[in-house]
Amino acid sequence: MEGEWIPPQTPLFIVRICINKRLNTDRLPSCASRGSRGLADVLERMIQAEQIPASVTRGPCMNNCANGPNLKIQGADYFNLQDDISDANIEKIMVAVRAEAERRKAMAAEAPATGP
Repeated sequence: MEGEWIPPQTPLFIVRICINKRLNTDRLPSCASRGSRGLADVLERMIQAEQIPASVTRGPCMNNCANGPNLKIQGADYFNLQDDISDANIEKIMVAVRAEAERRKAMAAEAPATGP
């Protein structure tokens, strides 16, 4: 496979972020109360700006509220941000997203071509 890599129309993988918000009658933490919804927006913009073939999915609880916000890169890393949505942590996530994109591109390049 030679030439410039052309991203597919559909994403190669998903970045899933918990955006669960509790009613807080029990005063327990939730990912949404720790900024996960804004984090999802930031990551989505960064992924689109860099034309990374991934999508951001906002999802329900990942059962680790005490350590959130939580997110999972499909087929790769799981992050517990411990209430720290700093630029440094966002960059760590983006490094992992970029690495997963490169890994999947390499896998696609190595796969035998199918067709008539």
